[in-house]
Amino acid sequence: MKRMLMAWTIMMGMCLSMHAQDEDYSIPVNFKGERPTITDFVSALLSQEELGEYLGNLSDQWKLRQQGKKSKGAWTVNTANGYVRYEEINMVDGMRDENTCEFCYWNCADNRHKLFATSVRLIWDGRPVDTEHSGLSFYIYDSKTRRMNWASTQDLGVDIDVPGREVAQFSLPITDKNIIATAFPSDEYKGKTEIVIDCQWDGMRFHQKSKYGQKLSFKDGPIGPKETWEDYDVSLRIVDANGANPGYEAIVRNRDGKIFQVLETKVEDRPGDMAKFGNVIEKDVNFDGTPDLLICLGGQKVTDQTFLYYDAWIADWNEGNVTFTLYPSFRDIANAEVDAAYRCIFSHYMARDGSYTYLQKSWSNGKLVEDGKSWNVKQKLER
Repeated sequence: MKRMLMAWTIMMGMCLSMHAQDEDYSIPVNFKGERPTITDFVSALLSQEELGEYLGNLSDQWKLRQQGKKSKGAWTVNTANGYVRYEEINMVDGMRDENTCEFCYWNCADNRHKLFATSVRLIWDGRPVDTEHSGLSFYIYDSKTRRMNWASTQDLGVDIDVPGREVAQFSLPITDKNIIATAFPSDEYKGKTEIVIDCQWDGMRFHQKSKYGQKLSFKDGPIGPKETWEDYDVSLRIVDANGANPGYEAIVRNRDGKIFQVLETKVEDRPGDMAKFGNVIEKDVNFDGTPDLLICLGGQKVTDQTFLYYDAWIADWNEGNVTFTLYPSFRDIANAEVDAAYRCIFSHYMARDGSYTYLQKSWSNGKLVEDGKSWNVKQKLER
C-alpha cells in the first residue's frame, strides 16, 4: 500500500509541477467550513475569466441559479453525493440541439488531494458530436494550497481510443465511483453499435473494463478485403494473475454474442512487469491483408529498459469464418514491431552506448526467418 501511495504522490507531483511556480495557471477554491463541496468546485471553475463560449454561457447560468433566478436550462445539484448536472435543449433550424454538462469529484487515496471532473456531452439532431467544447476534463485539488490544477486524462487512465468509434462521451457518477464512457461509431461504421467502457476508480487512477467487467479489448475493421471482421469481438480475462505462471483466456464472439473460439495459453515464467499483460492489439502480423491478434505477455526489465513480449494469433479466413492459430515462437521476439511498410517484424533493444540494434525477421513459406541486423536506423534487409 505504501508503494501505491508513493506512486500516486509522484504522479500528483508530475501533474502539478508544470504550473507549480505560477499561480496564474492554478484555480483557487474558496469555501466555508472544513472542506470544499461540489458547488465550491463548480464555482471555482466557472469564475475564471477566459472560459470560452460554452463554459462562459454555463457560468452565466450558474450565476443566475446562485442568485435565485431562473436559468435557461435545468440544474441538478446533489451536494451529498458530490454531483452537479446542467441540461439545456434548443431548437435550431428545426434541429434539436442538446447539451449536458456534469461535475463531480473523488477523494484520493492519499487523503490530501481530490479529483474534480467535468464532462460535456453534445447531441445534434439525435447524433453525438465532438467539438472543442465537448469531452472530459480533470483537475487535481490540493487541500494544503486550496488550489486545483488541470490533469491529463491519459495519465489518469481515461484516454479512450477505439478503432471505428470517433466520438466518445462520458457520464459521471452520482452514487458510485466509476465513469461510463460510450464510444460511438464513425460515419464509416454507421449502423454499428456503440461500445460502452466502465472506467473504475481505485483512489489513484481509473482502470478501463468492458461493460461486462472483463479486461478491455476491441477488435474492429474493416481491414483489407475482410470487412466481416467488424462482426467479431474479443474480450479477455487474465488467469492466475498473481501466480508464477499467469495466462489469459481470450473469448472470440460474433456480433450476436455467440462464442466460436477461445484462445488460451500460459507463460512459463512470471513477467517482471504485469502492467500491460493481456492487452490486445489488432495487426496484420503476416501481411496477408487480414487482421491478426497480438496479446501482450507483459514485460521483463533488463538493466535500464523493459522488453515487452507478445503472443501472435494468426487469422485464417474461410468463406467469412475465421480461426486463430497461435504462432508459438513469436513470444520470443523482444519489443516486436510489425512494420507494414517493410513487411517484416523488427525486434529492437538499446545497447550500453545508447545506440539501438534492430533485428529483422520476415515471413517465408508461413515461417518467420531472420534476415539480419541494422543499427540505429531501421533498414529493409534482403536475404
